[in-house]
Amino acid sequence: MIGQGAFGEVYRAEQPGVGRPVAVKKIRSRFANQPAFIRRFEAEAQLVARLEHPHIVPLYDYWRDVHGAYLVMRWLRGGDLHQALQGGPWAPQDAARLLDQLAGALAAAHRQDVVHRDFKPANVLLDGDGNAYLADFGIAARIMDPTEVALLPTSAARYRAPEEVAGAPTDRRSDVYSL
Repeated sequence: MIGQGAFGEVYRAEQPGVGRPVAVKKIRSRFANQPAFIRRFEAEAQLVARLEHPHIVPLYDYWRDVHGAYLVMRWLRGGDLHQALQGGPWAPQDAARLLDQLAGALAAAHRQDVVHRDFKPANVLLDGDGNAYLADFGIAARIMDPTEVALLPTSAARYRAPEEVAGAPTDRRSDVYSL
């Protein structure tokens, strides 16, 4: 296990067929076995898997069983932006490059009518060269019962758009606000 959040845990694993490291996100069974989640999980996973951009973490595979739902994604060795920011301010040119990469990733998602809905530093992964990759498109949050999501603790409230905090519908502008 390499991390955990409100919806589940993330594990580093090896994809045996191709011998590459991957990240496996296991969504907790208490969420993954809700009828609303089951109805929408596959459609949402397929939607996110179709997103293609150099700075979006690709979704390689997904499945669901009684123990949870699973998302298999590219493994990135550089940690996340939240961790990187703990080291202090970034040089302006590095910050501008990161913002350019992430804005491009969001624009690509928005062209496919996908709203991230959970844009925060912990959902920006970094490679060994400091390039940014947008991850975790809020798939669990989008397909859960909204009343259940609202009860979850969050450390990312400062990145949420005002309409999201108020419980109103979100759209592309909400992602731009979070960026």
